[in-house]
Amino acid sequence: MLKQYYLGTNIKCKANSFNFMEGLAFYIQIFGNEVYNKINRTKGVGTMFKYDINEDAYLKLLDLSDVHDLFALTDRSRDTLREWLPFVDGVQTVKDTEAFVKKAMQQYADNDGIQAGIYYDGQLAGVIGYHQINWQHKWTSIGYWLGNEFVGKGLVTNSMKALIDYAFHYLKLHRIEVRVAVGNIRSRTIPKVLGFHEEGRLRDAEWLYDHHVDQVVYGITAAEWKKIKMTNEATVAL
Repeated sequence: MLKQYYLGTNIKCKANSFNFMEGLAFYIQIFGNEVYNKINRTKGVGTMFKYDINEDAYLKLLDLSDVHDLFALTDRSRDTLREWLPFVDGVQTVKDTEAFVKKAMQQYADNDGIQAGIYYDGQLAGVIGYHQINWQHKWTSIGYWLGNEFVGKGLVTNSMKALIDYAFHYLKLHRIEVRVAVGNIRSRTIPKVLGFHEEGRLRDAEWLYDHHVDQVVYGITAAEWKKIKMTNEATVAL
């Protein structure tokens, strides 16, 4: 058995942190339209996963091949993203984006969640992923953003469904949160549409460059998500 699993350049999994083959089997089952494996027997196992959202869009785990496109997307949408997201001023060069992608790859290697690129019509459209995983209490939160030209196509809503399924079915988590600035109405619509409950308001919970903003907390449990999916399937069957 391999003692370490490698994801890209100089990214190592902890030896006992993640059952790679079990995870790969899940991706084949859940993200199963196209799964690509790259085997390098001298170093371990490298992977690239792709999940088709629909005919025009798919998710792919971020890796170093995405760095230049991701920086360009961030830079093009800088003014819009900066209104609600606190990371934007920290992304000034390609090296800043490279550091983020390496951190995302290490996050996956450490079994602490994933960061995926959202692709539309062959172009990188945005990012979606988990903000770490609380294994003790079995919950995580999801964050997402899109470039300006890709808003309004249902990309985040459909990507959210995939990450929710992954969290509940494979990671066996109990709860997922989404936290959104009160004034970010478009982003708040997404968890509402998916059946999340609005659970409360956190005052001055996030610092946006020169001021604090309140956040609204949305939550859903595994049992609630299962019920929603069963209801939707029954409706389709009718």
